[in-house]
Amino acid sequence: MSRKIITYAITMAMLFSVFSFPAAGYGAELKEEAVQDTERTALEVAKVAEAKAAEEETKSKKTPLKVAKVAGVKAKTADSDTIKLTWGKVSGATGYEVYKYSKKAETYKKVADTKSRRFNSTDLKADTAYRYKVRAYASQDGKKRHGKFSETAKGKTDKTDGQKIVLRAKKKLGAKYRAGAKGPDAFDCSGFVYWVYKNADVDPKKAIVRTSSAGLYLALKKYTVGSSVHSVKKAKAGDILLFKRGGRYSHAAIYCGKGKIIHAANARKGVIMQSVKQLHRSGTRVAAVIRVVED
Repeated sequence: MSRKIITYAITMAMLFSVFSFPAAGYGAELKEEAVQDTERTALEVAKVAEAKAAEEETKSKKTPLKVAKVAGVKAKTADSDTIKLTWGKVSGATGYEVYKYSKKAETYKKVADTKSRRFNSTDLKADTAYRYKVRAYASQDGKKRHGKFSETAKGKTDKTDGQKIVLRAKKKLGAKYRAGAKGPDAFDCSGFVYWVYKNADVDPKKAIVRTSSAGLYLALKKYTVGSSVHSVKKAKAGDILLFKRGGRYSHAAIYCGKGKIIHAANARKGVIMQSVKQLHRSGTRVAAVIRVVED
Protein backbone atom coordinates (compact mmCIF):
# COMPACT_ATOMS: atom_id res chain seq x y z
CA MET A 1 0.00 0.00 0.00
CA SER A 2 2.74 2.36 0.91
CA ARG A 3 4.57 1.41 -2.30
CA LYS A 4 1.52 2.52 -4.40
CA ILE A 5 1.40 5.78 -2.56
CA ILE A 6 5.06 6.43 -3.22
CA THR A 7 4.69 5.53 -6.89
CA TYR A 8 1.69 7.91 -7.17
CA ALA A 9 3.63 10.66 -5.51
CA ILE A 10 6.57 10.22 -7.85
CA THR A 11 4.28 10.20 -10.88
CA MET A 12 2.55 13.45 -9.75
CA ALA A 13 5.90 15.07 -9.10
CA MET A 14 7.07 14.24 -12.60
CA LEU A 15 3.86 15.60 -14.13
CA PHE A 16 4.22 18.79 -12.06
CA SER A 17 7.78 19.27 -13.19
CA VAL A 18 6.81 18.78 -16.82
CA PHE A 19 4.18 21.56 -16.61
CA SER A 20 6.18 23.85 -14.33
CA PHE A 21 9.07 24.39 -16.73
CA PRO A 22 6.99 25.93 -19.51
CA ALA A 23 5.23 28.13 -16.93
CA ALA A 24 8.55 29.46 -15.71
CA GLY A 25 9.64 30.15 -19.28
CA TYR A 26 6.40 31.97 -20.07
CA GLY A 27 6.85 34.22 -17.03
CA ALA A 28 10.27 35.20 -18.26
CA GLU A 29 8.86 36.07 -21.63
CA LEU A 30 6.21 38.30 -19.98
CA LYS A 31 8.89 40.05 -17.96
CA GLU A 32 10.95 40.70 -21.06
CA GLU A 33 7.92 42.09 -22.86
CA ALA A 34 7.23 44.42 -19.91
CA VAL A 35 10.80 45.73 -20.10
CA GLN A 36 10.41 46.30 -23.82
CA ASP A 37 7.12 48.14 -23.25
CA THR A 38 8.81 50.44 -20.67
CA GLU A 39 11.66 51.18 -23.04
CA ARG A 40 9.20 51.88 -25.85
CA THR A 41 7.19 54.29 -23.60
CA ALA A 42 10.34 56.13 -22.55
CA LEU A 43 11.35 56.51 -26.20
CA GLU A 44 7.93 57.88 -27.10
CA VAL A 45 8.08 60.39 -24.22
CA ALA A 46 11.53 61.49 -25.38
CA LYS A 47 10.25 61.95 -28.92
CA VAL A 48 7.30 64.06 -27.69
CA ALA A 49 9.64 66.22 -25.59
CA GLU A 50 11.99 66.62 -28.53
CA ALA A 51 9.12 67.64 -30.82
CA LYS A 52 7.89 70.17 -28.26
CA ALA A 53 11.36 71.65 -27.88
CA ALA A 54 11.66 71.94 -31.65
CA GLU A 55 8.27 73.68 -31.76
CA GLU A 56 9.32 76.18 -29.07
CA GLU A 57 12.54 76.87 -30.92
CA THR A 58 10.58 77.49 -34.11
CA LYS A 59 8.30 79.90 -32.27
CA SER A 60 11.25 81.82 -30.86
CA LYS A 61 12.70 82.15 -34.35
CA LYS A 62 9.42 83.25 -35.97
CA THR A 63 9.33 86.29 -38.22
CA PRO A 64 9.16 89.57 -36.22
CA LEU A 65 5.73 91.19 -36.16
CA LYS A 66 5.34 93.86 -38.83
CA VAL A 67 3.58 97.07 -37.76
CA ALA A 68 2.17 99.36 -40.44
CA LYS A 69 3.12 103.01 -40.87
CA VAL A 70 0.74 105.55 -39.33
CA ALA A 71 -1.18 107.55 -41.92
CA GLY A 72 -3.45 110.57 -41.88
CA VAL A 73 -1.70 112.55 -39.13
CA LYS A 74 -3.25 116.03 -38.75
CA ALA A 75 -2.18 118.91 -36.52
CA LYS A 76 -4.85 121.55 -35.89
CA THR A 77 -4.74 124.80 -33.96
CA ALA A 78 -6.69 124.55 -30.72
CA ASP A 79 -5.55 127.60 -28.77
CA SER A 80 -2.60 129.93 -28.25
CA ASP A 81 -0.80 127.16 -26.35
CA THR A 82 -2.34 123.94 -27.73
CA ILE A 83 -2.26 121.92 -30.96
CA LYS A 84 -4.59 118.93 -31.44
CA LEU A 85 -3.18 115.84 -33.19
CA THR A 86 -5.24 113.04 -34.76
CA TRP A 87 -4.26 110.07 -36.96
CA GLY A 88 -5.58 106.94 -38.64
CA LYS A 89 -5.89 103.51 -36.99
CA VAL A 90 -3.15 100.90 -37.48
CA SER A 91 -4.52 97.34 -37.38
CA GLY A 92 -3.05 95.27 -34.54
CA ALA A 93 -1.33 98.25 -32.90
CA THR A 94 -1.03 98.22 -29.11
CA GLY A 95 -0.35 101.95 -28.90
CA TYR A 96 1.21 105.01 -30.51
CA GLU A 97 4.21 107.24 -29.80
CA VAL A 98 4.08 110.98 -30.55
CA TYR A 99 7.25 112.93 -31.35
CA LYS A 100 7.73 116.71 -31.52
CA TYR A 101 10.60 118.40 -33.31
CA SER A 102 13.03 120.23 -31.05
CA LYS A 103 14.87 123.11 -32.69
CA LYS A 104 17.40 123.16 -29.88
CA ALA A 105 18.29 119.47 -30.21
CA GLU A 106 17.62 119.45 -33.98
CA THR A 107 15.77 116.15 -33.69
CA TYR A 108 12.37 114.72 -32.83
CA LYS A 109 11.73 113.92 -29.16
CA LYS A 110 9.00 111.67 -27.79
CA VAL A 111 6.30 113.63 -25.98
CA ALA A 112 3.60 110.98 -25.56
CA ASP A 113 2.87 107.24 -25.47
CA THR A 114 -0.85 106.68 -25.88
CA LYS A 115 -3.38 104.02 -26.79
CA SER A 116 -5.66 106.70 -28.22
CA ARG A 117 -5.53 108.06 -31.76
CA ARG A 118 -5.53 111.66 -30.60
CA PHE A 119 -3.24 113.82 -28.49
CA ASN A 120 -3.26 117.44 -27.29
CA SER A 121 0.20 119.01 -27.37
CA THR A 122 0.04 121.72 -24.69
CA ASP A 123 2.21 124.38 -22.99
CA LEU A 124 3.33 125.70 -26.38
CA LYS A 125 4.33 129.22 -27.37
CA ALA A 126 1.69 131.39 -28.97
CA ASP A 127 1.77 132.12 -32.70
CA THR A 128 4.48 129.48 -33.25
CA ALA A 129 4.82 126.64 -35.78
CA TYR A 130 5.48 123.05 -34.63
CA ARG A 131 6.21 119.73 -36.36
CA TYR A 132 5.16 116.24 -35.28
CA LYS A 133 5.55 112.57 -36.25
CA VAL A 134 3.71 109.51 -34.96
CA ARG A 135 4.55 105.79 -35.06
CA ALA A 136 2.57 102.74 -33.99
CA TYR A 137 3.84 99.78 -32.01
CA ALA A 138 2.67 96.29 -31.04
CA SER A 139 3.90 93.85 -28.39
CA GLN A 140 5.52 90.54 -29.34
CA ASP A 141 7.25 88.21 -26.86
CA GLY A 142 7.25 91.01 -24.30
CA LYS A 143 8.99 93.45 -26.67
CA LYS A 144 7.78 96.49 -28.61
CA ARG A 145 7.78 96.19 -32.38
CA HIS A 146 7.62 99.65 -34.01
CA GLY A 147 6.27 100.69 -37.36
CA LYS A 148 7.79 103.43 -39.50
CA PHE A 149 7.33 107.08 -38.59
CA SER A 150 4.43 108.91 -40.19
CA GLU A 151 4.86 111.81 -42.56
CA THR A 152 5.49 115.13 -40.81
CA ALA A 153 2.39 116.97 -39.57
CA LYS A 154 2.72 120.74 -39.21
CA GLY A 155 0.62 122.92 -36.93
CA LYS A 156 0.70 126.43 -35.53
CA THR A 157 -0.60 127.79 -32.26
CA ASP A 158 -3.05 130.66 -32.30
CA LYS A 159 -2.17 134.18 -31.28
CA THR A 160 -3.01 135.22 -27.72
CA ASP A 161 -5.97 137.55 -27.32
CA GLY A 162 -3.50 140.32 -26.55
CA GLN A 163 -1.61 139.67 -29.79
CA LYS A 164 -4.87 139.67 -31.74
CA ILE A 165 -5.79 143.04 -30.27
CA VAL A 166 -2.43 144.56 -31.18
CA LEU A 167 -2.57 143.10 -34.69
CA ARG A 168 -6.04 144.57 -35.25
CA ALA A 169 -4.90 147.94 -33.87
CA LYS A 170 -1.87 148.04 -36.20
CA LYS A 171 -4.14 147.60 -39.21
CA LYS A 172 -5.59 151.04 -38.46
CA LEU A 173 -2.28 152.91 -38.26
CA GLY A 174 -2.63 156.08 -40.34
CA ALA A 175 -6.40 156.29 -39.96
CA LYS A 176 -7.88 159.74 -39.33
CA TYR A 177 -8.82 161.24 -35.99
CA ARG A 178 -12.27 162.71 -35.60
CA ALA A 179 -14.06 163.60 -32.37
CA GLY A 180 -16.90 161.22 -31.61
CA ALA A 181 -15.89 158.76 -34.38
CA LYS A 182 -15.79 155.02 -33.70
CA GLY A 183 -14.48 153.66 -37.02
CA PRO A 184 -13.91 152.06 -39.28
CA ASP A 185 -12.16 154.91 -41.12
CA ALA A 186 -11.89 157.57 -38.39
CA PHE A 187 -11.71 157.45 -34.60
CA ASP A 188 -11.38 159.41 -31.41
CA CYS A 189 -9.27 157.82 -28.64
CA SER A 190 -11.96 155.83 -26.83
CA GLY A 191 -13.74 155.08 -30.12
CA PHE A 192 -10.52 153.48 -31.35
CA VAL A 193 -10.28 151.22 -28.26
CA TYR A 194 -13.93 150.25 -28.69
CA TRP A 195 -13.56 149.39 -32.40
CA VAL A 196 -10.36 147.35 -31.94
CA TYR A 197 -11.81 145.17 -29.17
CA LYS A 198 -15.05 144.70 -31.07
CA ASN A 199 -13.22 143.49 -34.20
CA ALA A 200 -10.26 141.58 -32.78
CA ASP A 201 -12.08 138.24 -32.30
CA VAL A 202 -11.36 138.08 -28.58
CA ASP A 203 -13.42 137.24 -25.52
CA PRO A 204 -12.79 139.91 -22.87
CA LYS A 205 -13.90 139.50 -19.26
CA LYS A 206 -16.30 142.36 -19.88
CA ALA A 207 -17.53 143.75 -23.17
CA ILE A 208 -16.02 147.11 -24.14
CA VAL A 209 -18.79 149.62 -24.78
CA ARG A 210 -18.68 152.89 -26.66
CA THR A 211 -17.98 155.55 -24.07
CA SER A 212 -15.41 158.14 -23.02
CA SER A 213 -12.05 157.40 -21.39
CA ALA A 214 -13.63 158.29 -18.03
CA GLY A 215 -16.52 155.95 -18.82
CA LEU A 216 -14.02 153.15 -19.64
CA TYR A 217 -12.42 153.58 -16.22
CA LEU A 218 -15.75 153.46 -14.38
CA ALA A 219 -16.80 150.33 -16.28
CA LEU A 220 -13.43 148.51 -16.03
CA LYS A 221 -11.71 149.77 -12.89
CA LYS A 222 -11.97 146.34 -11.18
CA TYR A 223 -9.55 145.04 -13.82
CA THR A 224 -6.89 147.65 -13.04
CA VAL A 225 -3.38 146.13 -12.66
CA GLY A 226 -1.46 149.38 -12.32
CA SER A 227 -2.01 153.13 -11.88
CA SER A 228 1.22 154.92 -12.79
CA VAL A 229 3.89 155.12 -15.48
CA HIS A 230 5.97 152.65 -13.43
CA SER A 231 3.24 150.02 -13.71
CA VAL A 232 3.67 150.04 -17.50
CA LYS A 233 6.54 147.60 -16.86
CA LYS A 234 3.87 145.08 -15.83
CA ALA A 235 1.60 145.83 -18.79
CA LYS A 236 0.97 143.17 -21.45
CA ALA A 237 0.15 143.49 -25.11
CA GLY A 238 -3.55 144.24 -25.50
CA ASP A 239 -3.99 146.04 -22.18
CA ILE A 240 -5.94 149.30 -22.17
CA LEU A 241 -4.00 152.31 -20.89
CA LEU A 242 -5.98 155.25 -19.53
CA PHE A 243 -4.41 158.67 -18.99
CA LYS A 244 -5.20 161.74 -16.94
CA ARG A 245 -4.50 165.37 -17.68
CA GLY A 246 -5.29 168.05 -15.15
CA GLY A 247 -6.77 165.53 -12.69
CA ARG A 248 -9.37 163.95 -15.00
CA TYR A 249 -9.36 161.00 -17.40
CA SER A 250 -8.68 162.43 -20.81
CA HIS A 251 -7.24 159.75 -23.09
CA ALA A 252 -7.30 156.02 -23.90
CA ALA A 253 -4.85 153.82 -25.79
CA ILE A 254 -3.89 150.20 -26.45
CA TYR A 255 -0.59 148.90 -25.17
CA CYS A 256 1.40 146.95 -27.78
CA GLY A 257 4.50 146.00 -25.78
CA LYS A 258 8.03 147.34 -25.28
CA GLY A 259 6.77 150.56 -23.72
CA LYS A 260 4.70 151.59 -26.73
CA ILE A 261 1.03 152.31 -27.40
CA ILE A 262 -1.22 152.58 -30.44
CA HIS A 263 -3.85 155.31 -30.18
CA ALA A 264 -5.90 157.89 -31.98
CA ALA A 265 -3.69 160.77 -30.92
CA ASN A 266 -5.28 163.93 -32.33
CA ALA A 267 -6.60 165.52 -35.53
CA ARG A 268 -3.08 166.29 -36.76
CA LYS A 269 -1.48 162.85 -36.19
CA GLY A 270 -4.41 160.44 -36.47
CA VAL A 271 -3.80 156.81 -35.35
CA ILE A 272 -0.13 156.37 -34.52
CA MET A 273 2.29 154.27 -32.47
CA GLN A 274 4.48 156.01 -29.94
CA SER A 275 6.17 155.45 -26.59
CA VAL A 276 4.33 155.92 -23.31
CA LYS A 277 7.19 158.12 -22.10
CA GLN A 278 6.64 160.55 -24.97
CA LEU A 279 3.04 161.03 -23.99
CA HIS A 280 4.00 161.21 -20.33
CA ARG A 281 6.47 163.99 -20.95
CA SER A 282 3.73 166.05 -22.66
CA GLY A 283 1.79 166.11 -19.39
CA THR A 284 -0.63 163.26 -20.14
CA ARG A 285 -0.01 160.86 -17.27
CA VAL A 286 -0.68 157.13 -17.01
CA ALA A 287 -3.56 156.69 -14.55
CA ALA A 288 -4.66 153.05 -15.09
CA VAL A 289 -3.51 149.87 -16.78
CA ILE A 290 -6.61 147.78 -17.49
CA ARG A 291 -6.42 144.06 -18.36
CA VAL A 292 -9.59 142.43 -19.63
CA VAL A 293 -8.03 139.59 -21.64
CA GLU A 294 -5.55 136.93 -20.58
CA ASP A 295 -2.67 135.35 -22.49
